[in-house]
Amino acid sequence: MENKMKKIILSATAVLMISSLALGQGSRMGTASATQLQIVQGARYLAGGGAVANAVGMDAVFWNPAGLARTENSVDAIFSNCQYIAGIQNNFFGVAVDFLGMKTGVSVRTFDIGDIEETTAFFPDGTGQVFTPNFSILGATAARKLSDNTSVGININFVRESFGRVSANATAFDLGVQYQGLFGMENLDVGFALKNFGQPMQYGGEGLGVLATAQNGDRPVEYYKVDAASFDLPFTFDMGLTYNIAGANLGLTFTSNYYATDEVKAGASYDIGNIASVAVGFQTSFIAKDQGPLGKGLAAVDAVESEWYVNPFDGPSFGGSLNLQSLIGMNMSVDFAMMPAGDFGTNQVLAMRMGF
Repeated sequence: MENKMKKIILSATAVLMISSLALGQGSRMGTASATQLQIVQGARYLAGGGAVANAVGMDAVFWNPAGLARTENSVDAIFSNCQYIAGIQNNFFGVAVDFLGMKTGVSVRTFDIGDIEETTAFFPDGTGQVFTPNFSILGATAARKLSDNTSVGININFVRESFGRVSANATAFDLGVQYQGLFGMENLDVGFALKNFGQPMQYGGEGLGVLATAQNGDRPVEYYKVDAASFDLPFTFDMGLTYNIAGANLGLTFTSNYYATDEVKAGASYDIGNIASVAVGFQTSFIAKDQGPLGKGLAAVDAVESEWYVNPFDGPSFGGSLNLQSLIGMNMSVDFAMMPAGDFGTNQVLAMRMGF
């Protein structure tokens, strides 16, 4: 049964990998909606080197929902705060429990963007009014172990964006699988995750009404609805490996990104007894290319490559975790991470994990 399951998992992931890589070749830079789905949640796995293969518990909800099935806790909870770019505050809360033979969880992500001064075509210097964007993501996760080695999981994320008198909603899905002991090697794990696929997002609302006069008509000046364009969700495919040697956990992840540059993420962590751990990571992206007159696809890429886009999140990251169980008698840990953000400096993430 185990060998049969292994063949099914490996065959399915191979097909998904090939199809995803094929899609990713026609990168459409900057055309995705709901890109907040890609903001890293939690601090334990830094930028994600190997996280798709070894993330466990509620930490795994962002990286690979299959990892939720591997937690040994009956109740698993996390809260994290990220000091994101341009003063944006990103909070993440999640809790998971045993239910119907599975691990099921709910999570909430909020984004405090602050007030923005309103400008229009007629008042480019400002109207004197401000508006406050409201971005949030409500998630539901289910994960299950198919065997001692194999776990699978699914996320359903309900995305909500609104500002002023316009808003948009979308539903994004993640599917993931983790397999421990690849090729019979006890410390070699592999993981795959399809993330953020679903229907395109489109804005609507009273704010899209425009006061105008109909051409070649006798109708008076009135409001007309402007149909906003729709944009796809930021679909990605992650595949990664981790290997534990002499107490050090080494990880590597490749992210095929249909709407941005593909990324390679490496990470290494070391446990200091049962008290703490330290981690380092590094992310690099492939060079973005100018798009030719043919639109997307390999045939449309100009012959001359240009570095017109540099991923601000490329570079080294650092972090660590402190296990508080020996100090306070509770299954609780605190994580901290610093990750690059280009001209914005660094993103600092503080997280607290609890298990019962």
